[in-house]
Amino acid sequence: MADRKGVITKGAKEIAKGLSDTGRLRESEYRASVDALNLFFGAIVGVNFAGLTDLSSADYAILLFITATLIGFILMVSKTTRRIWLAVQLTIFMAAYAWLGLVERAIEGVDEKLVITLAVWTGAALLGEFTPRDPDPEPDA
Repeated sequence: MADRKGVITKGAKEIAKGLSDTGRLRESEYRASVDALNLFFGAIVGVNFAGLTDLSSADYAILLFITATLIGFILMVSKTTRRIWLAVQLTIFMAAYAWLGLVERAIEGVDEKLVITLAVWTGAALLGEFTPRDPDPEPDA
């Protein structure tokens, strides 16, 4: 009976560990999620930009530069060792982008869909960045 109790205890511990690991990403899962987010949202931003045929070249260049800067912040958040500071900068820049584009109309070509796309990308990147992570397990020999 002692053997059975040990097996049950070991099984319960494994289940408990598995449940406590829920919401934690392994390093490889984190990298895969960052790559997937960047690929997906990059394509969506491209679709948004494809519809900007009415903008003058100067307005297009300004919008492209400001949006590329914001996307640069989004991409950097997963690469920096100063995560909190960059997250604050990214949040401020995203809010300013939305304010200037939608409220002040200071940036031509910014529409709700582009702002929503970039805001969701920003939120997903920050969520992924601050989700607890564990190292990948060692491969079996």
